Amino acid sequence: PMQKSPTGADKPASKPTADVKANQSYEQPQLAPQTQISSEVEGLLNKSKSRVRSIYYKYKGPETGDYFYDFYIKDNKIKYSPSPEIKYFDQKDSYNFIFIDKTAKTAQSYCLETCTYLGKKGDLNFNDVYVMTIFDWIGGLTKAEKIGEEVIDDRSTWKVETNNGILWLDTFYGIPLKIKSDGVDYRFQQINVNGVLNSDVVPPSS
Repeated sequence: PMQKSPTGADKPASKPTADVKANQSYEQPQLAPQTQISSEVEGLLNKSKSRVRSIYYKYKGPETGDYFYDFYIKDNKIKYSPSPEIKYFDQKDSYNFIFIDKTAKTAQSYCLETCTYLGKKGDLNFNDVYVMTIFDWIGGLTKAEKIGEEVIDDRSTWKVETNNGILWLDTFYGIPLKIKSDGVDYRFQQINVNGVLNSDVVPPSS
């Protein structure tokens, strides 16, 4: 179908193809929008920044099995209690809380309150024990669009489709109460906002 000059048929055919590909690779990133977050959802998400200084909640996800983990979060400090696989904390290496510093990327295990042997048990690998928080799910959104409204745990939510999955965002605080991502359910319950103290998330001095 292409009737180009027979003498230069091979060379022109290969060169324009390379040029077209090069042009496409430069143009595509400029044409693609960085974020696709509707203004109404962005306004709701901003509530989490202005209204939530600290938070406590019970979390259930793929890491927790049949249990709910207790989470305490203030600034970049996190304390949570993992599943009680050992019901009686009477061993020297038993622990019932993990303290995490997101900035320093450190994690430590402690046995507090109901333990025979109290105090720090050891340093843990940050990546091994870190669990995505309620803030992590909304922190890196590049796409978010409202697709409905539902009531969850007697609270009004917007059902929002995002690049992290479907989030049910509380309409007052702008934080997710429920998430469905890659077919997996995540729940955040018994939420208490702005009641967590520094002493709740900083390990006790040994």
